[in-house]
Amino acid sequence: MKTISQKQFATWLGVILLVVGLLGLFMGESDLLGLFSVNGTHTWVHLISGILGLLAGLTAAGAYAGTFNKVFGIVYLLVAILGFIGVGSIVSLLALNTEDNWLHLVIGVVTTWVGFKA
Repeated sequence: MKTISQKQFATWLGVILLVVGLLGLFMGESDLLGLFSVNGTHTWVHLISGILGLLAGLTAAGAYAGTFNKVFGIVYLLVAILGFIGVGSIVSLLALNTEDNWLHLVIGVVTTWVGFKA
């Protein structure tokens, strides 16, 4: 069974986040896919995260991808925790809802696991 590399994971995560960010740009402040709240700040976070993921995955240095996955995963775990406990500034800044919090938690757990497994 072939495992995904740090670079491959960072690249795919970057592509997904970039697509989500572009959807957010075109949809404006609404519910993405009818579930996830997005606003301008949330959209830009997705775009910037996607670009960083692509850079991490497509650069020659594989260590950068591992670092990206670790840091990104931990940050997403923190965002999920802050969203769940309802820290007002993070919730209002990024227009988070419960679905966002669960998605961020899953992304954070998986990305952190990938980042530290190597």
